[in-house]
Order: sequence, then structure tokens, then C-alpha cells
Amino acid sequence: MFARRTSRLLKGNTVLRNTIEKFYLAIALSLSLILMSACVAPERRVELQGSTPTLPTPTPASAQQPTIAASPVDDAAAGDWKVASNDAVTLTVTAPGASEVAFLYRPVIADEDGNFVQLKNLIEPTDRARSQFQTNVQTSEDFAGDVWARVSYPDGAKKETEHLALTTRTALGESEPTDASNNTDGTANLQNTSPNNTASNNPNNPNNTNASIGEDESRRSDKATGGKIVRAALQPDNPDIRITVNVPAFKLTLWQNGKEVATYPVGVGRKKFPIPIGERTANKVILNPAWIPPDSSWVRASSGVEPYERIEASDPRNPLGKIKIPLGDAYLLHEAQSPSDLGNLVSHGCVRVLREDLLDIVKKIARARALQISNEEIDETMNTSERQVINLDQPLMVDINYDTHVVEGGVLYLYPDVYERDTNTVEQLRAALNAFNVDLSKLDDGALKEMLNRVSDEQLFVVKLADIKAGRALERGTNEPLTPQQAKGETRKTDTSDNNSDSAARSSNQAMR
Repeated sequence: MFARRTSRLLKGNTVLRNTIEKFYLAIALSLSLILMSACVAPERRVELQGSTPTLPTPTPASAQQPTIAASPVDDAAAGDWKVASNDAVTLTVTAPGASEVAFLYRPVIADEDGNFVQLKNLIEPTDRARSQFQTNVQTSEDFAGDVWARVSYPDGAKKETEHLALTTRTALGESEPTDASNNTDGTANLQNTSPNNTASNNPNNPNNTNASIGEDESRRSDKATGGKIVRAALQPDNPDIRITVNVPAFKLTLWQNGKEVATYPVGVGRKKFPIPIGERTANKVILNPAWIPPDSSWVRASSGVEPYERIEASDPRNPLGKIKIPLGDAYLLHEAQSPSDLGNLVSHGCVRVLREDLLDIVKKIARARALQISNEEIDETMNTSERQVINLDQPLMVDINYDTHVVEGGVLYLYPDVYERDTNTVEQLRAALNAFNVDLSKLDDGALKEMLNRVSDEQLFVVKLADIKAGRALERGTNEPLTPQQAKGETRKTDTSDNNSDSAARSSNQAMR
């Protein structure tokens, strides 16, 4: 009954009906919100103390520097050189994560920085647990140069190890067996039998031109010669001989008893590989040095050379020439590749001489020291491929100088500063002239600078001291070519010591000379 009355009441009262509907709708909405909040888990907040931790980023294998080691070697035998103790050396590269390792070798007599050979290429480690790549290298008697490795990684990165200076005792010029009857490689003990045998570097010798001047100064200077160079033919059985080389002049002089016997043009080490200045010694002369190609990719790809094949000196494939004279520490006097080597920076520190000049030097040494080998026997050996080592009875002094201001016979010779040692400055030139009591009051700094500017890579400037004193140096001075070869207009080579192009696939002659 209540429901019917309510229904009639609502039908008659629209306002009241709407009010009641809104009331029930509000109650239903409130109940829905309560039920929804009950079904949702309360938010849980975790307070972290300090900074938010981050996971470490893995270090790529290529970020680690690979290393190289050689064994067995004597580290203390020759300064920075590692000297092989056996005829084979094991090279070990440690390179975690590497995918490929190429073992490389650049001889000291290589022409250019890019001239190197690949000894071995490995595409997987020989000891995976230690991440090591190993190879054995047969070291020939002439082995001397830089050994290093180029390492590749899966991510495309490439790295190089440090360079090891590796050589052999033979290449260093250390003594070989002297009993020729028991020696199968042609080594002979050719002693001087002359009663006049005296040491050429005897400090009490009045003809010793090494006294009272600095190691940089030319032994042709008036300081060393007393103002005049006496020229004389070689005297047999007179062992007081020595060799001097003035690098900026590209000139080698053979002396006997303080007198000039002969002078020869030479090529020398490039700027990046200068020959050390100072005294060195030669203990032997090697005729017909053999060449043993390494186990490298370019050797295997060549048509006529096999790895470890002995290439005799007479073979045109041998790049070493027919004569070499070790000067210690793997530096050599050896045969030039061509006349254009002369008057140029061409080697890795060696002195290059034309074959006919080097042969003349050897014959003169043999005659002066009264060695038991004749010129005819030397020629006969040169016409064969037989290797012969001529051991010298006493060390032959080889004095390397660096003098760009040489006063010889009252004449000033200004040579180019080929190694850029800042020797050709106005101050240096003024000091050099003052040492000869030259009054420069008539020559200002501008004139001295102009004299130096007259010097070029191919020409020296020559002027008499008398003309300098008279203030007529620029008027009377002349330019002359550095070498006879340059006088003939032969092409001058460019020093490419800073060219690091990777030209591994060179011919055997280019790679080894």
C-alpha cells in the first residue's frame, strides 16, 4: 500500500521524483568508488639511499694494448738491440680478443718507412687460454731491423704493438770463427804479417787526425789537418788507415798516416733514421753476403723466390749487393742501389757506396793491412757466389761527422743542414768563422744570412776566407753540386721518412734494400 501511495505521489510530483533519482544515483556512484579502491593494491614506495646504481659497461677487447716479446734474446748485448741467441727466434703477441695478427719486419737497410715484409699472418691464437699468437722466425746472418705486429679485432679495430729492434751477433759485427780450415762458410783469419803493424787509432800517433776537434767537426777541416790536406797514394804494408764520413757533405774519405788516399760520394740515412754521429769500428769485410727471404705473403706470392731459400750474392734477386762492411749495431757500409743514391738521404742509417768504389776501398784496406788476400783473389771471389768473410787483424776506425761549415785549405764550404739540426744559422756561421780569426766587421748579419741562403739540398756554397775578410763573399762565392752525380743532372731522391703508407706488397729488392 505504501508503494502504491508513493507511486501515485511521484506521478503527481515531478520535482520530487527527480530529487529522489538523483539521491539514489549519488549513493550508487559512491558505492562503486569504494569497491574500486578496495580492489587496487596500495602504492608501495621504496626510498633508495644515495645515487642510483648502474651496471658496468663491458670493456671491448680492442681497448687493450697488445704486446710483443721475442725469445731467446740477449737484452743487454747491444744497447736498444735485442740480439738473438739462436738461429731461430719465437715471437709472441699477447692480444686478448684479437681475430688476426700479422708479424711484420723492416730491415735497417730498407729504403722507405713503408718498406716492410710480413713474416707471418695468424687468424687464430696458438694459445687461446693466454690469448697468445706465436710464430718462429729463422734469423739469417743479415737479420737486423724492427719487428712488430699489427693486430685486428672483430669490431674492426686495428692496433700495433711496440717495435722491437732485433738482430743477430753476425749482423752486429761480432767475431766469427777464425780457423778457416774448420769453417765452411768462407770465413778467413787474414792476419797482417807486416812488422809495421800498429793501431790506426793510437792516440800517440802524430798523424791521428782525431785530436783536438769535436765529433761533429769534419776531419777535412783545417783544424784537423793544420791548414792543408796532403794527398798521397796508398802505401802497402802501412796499416795506419781510417775512414771518415761527413754526412752533410755526402763524402767518405780514406786516410793513411793522416794523408788523403781517396774520397768517394755516398748516400746516408734519412731524417727519421740518421746514422749516429761519432766513432765506429769495422772488424770484417763480407764478400757475397747471402739473402734468405722470410716466410712472408709477398715472398710466397712471388714467382721466383721461396721463403728461407738461400739467395746467393750473384743472384739478381739478392738485394744486398756484393759487399758489406758491418760498423756495429747493425749499421753498414754497403752497396748503393744506383748512382742516384749518392748525395741523398736514402737508408735506415747505413752508408751507401757504389760497388766499384766499395771494391776499391776493400782492396786498399787489404793492401794497407797486408792481409793474406790479393786483389786478384778478391776479384775472383766477387765473380762467384761464394761468401767470404775477411776478418781484419785490428779494428778499422770509421768516424762519422756532421759539419756544415768546413774550412778546408783556407776555403769555406757551406753544406746543407740535411738533418735539420739548426747548424746553418747566422750565429753558428759567425762562430765558425771567428774560430779562424776572420774579421766580420765588413760583413753584417744580412750578408751572412744570404750566404746561408745560397745553400740548397743539391748545392753547397764555396768562398775563400780572404774574400770574406775583404767583404766580397757574396760577389766571389760560388755554388757547386754536392756530388759528381748531381753535377751530371741525375735525379735527386726525396726523403720519404714521414711517409707511412702500408706498401707491404713490394718487390723483394724494394722491400730489403
